Amino acid sequence: MTTHQSAIEVLKNKSKHRKTEILPLAKCLHLVSADEVFAPINVPSFDNAAMDGYAFRFEDFLNELNLQIINEIQAGTDALLPLKKGEAARIFTGAPIPENGDTVIPQEDVLVENGMLKFQKKVNKNANVRQKGTQTQKGTLILKKNTKITAEYIGFLATFGIAELEVFAPPKIGIITTGKELVKAGNSLENYQIYDSNSVFLTAAFEEIGLKLSFSIWVDDNKNELKNAIQENVEKVDVLIFTGGISVGDYDFLKPVLDDLDVQESFYRVKQKPGKPLFFGTLNNTEIFALPGNPSAVVMCFHVYLKPFIKEKMGIESFTKKEFGILMNEYIKKSGLTHFVKAFVENNKVEILNNQLSYQMDAYTKANAFAILTENQEHFQIGDKVEVIKFRN
Repeated sequence: MTTHQSAIEVLKNKSKHRKTEILPLAKCLHLVSADEVFAPINVPSFDNAAMDGYAFRFEDFLNELNLQIINEIQAGTDALLPLKKGEAARIFTGAPIPENGDTVIPQEDVLVENGMLKFQKKVNKNANVRQKGTQTQKGTLILKKNTKITAEYIGFLATFGIAELEVFAPPKIGIITTGKELVKAGNSLENYQIYDSNSVFLTAAFEEIGLKLSFSIWVDDNKNELKNAIQENVEKVDVLIFTGGISVGDYDFLKPVLDDLDVQESFYRVKQKPGKPLFFGTLNNTEIFALPGNPSAVVMCFHVYLKPFIKEKMGIESFTKKEFGILMNEYIKKSGLTHFVKAFVENNKVEILNNQLSYQMDAYTKANAFAILTENQEHFQIGDKVEVIKFRN
């Protein structure tokens, strides 16, 4: 049996083995960049008008000349007449500045009569001109490695004509749920049955971090069926998750099956409550988590182990972040196990809730965190500083 901290260290090291892939830019939302990106062009890539108005040579303004309007320039125009002394061009926002032009005056600041432009207000040289490269010069670093991609970042990168990015690949995840007693929601229950909540929770929990499952299947408490299900599905995913069947009961077949398949065990059984029978190992290139079947233990194991592991795989630093709060009520436990207790945390104040047994889910309607009660301490008093893992604000 291993300690909670030892299990975390194993997962921390394993999570450093990341895959990358190149995806279309629009598909990179919420993912993390796996390499640096440098500007392939200047932005703006040419001098252009910042507003509707008239482009001219500033020296003509200084010489108090009235200017002849020789043409009109729309955005997207490439056939430009160079401006000569005494000439101006009607121009629109985003249109290129004609050769020899260097300044734009807003249309409301001039008077136009018979094709001649008269200035009504003063203007500074280079006014209302977006000059080439003033936002970003070609070769500038525009995306650092390990940056989480937001919609705004996608919009920014698109202005450079970037069509795809190398990102840390989201792991493909599959779930196998075991338990003869389980029934899907929507069906009637017999007296000996319970509704499956674990696969439903895990599906929703992964969607909260932007991941959709590759599959979620149920397998009976049967050794051969379980072995076949693993062999048929393990190569389809990067991470395979089990719920149930990992303890030491007569019908808990998962651990013997994993041994038969030569799964490389990293740890099995953690000195914690709930979730003691937690297993982690590797079969070929697929990492395997086996969680106990109790619903509350599944929720805890997801937030404490699975979620940070998966997020690290995606390039999002998770294991090193720690939060603490001040305990607002007493709690007594036996030494020897780290307890993860359902809690409500607000303004760094930690309230340990009732209904802490591993099958009791009702506390989650209020809980927004787990308080971590360390292995060897038994009596936790009001005012004690405890580590917390928040899963909801």
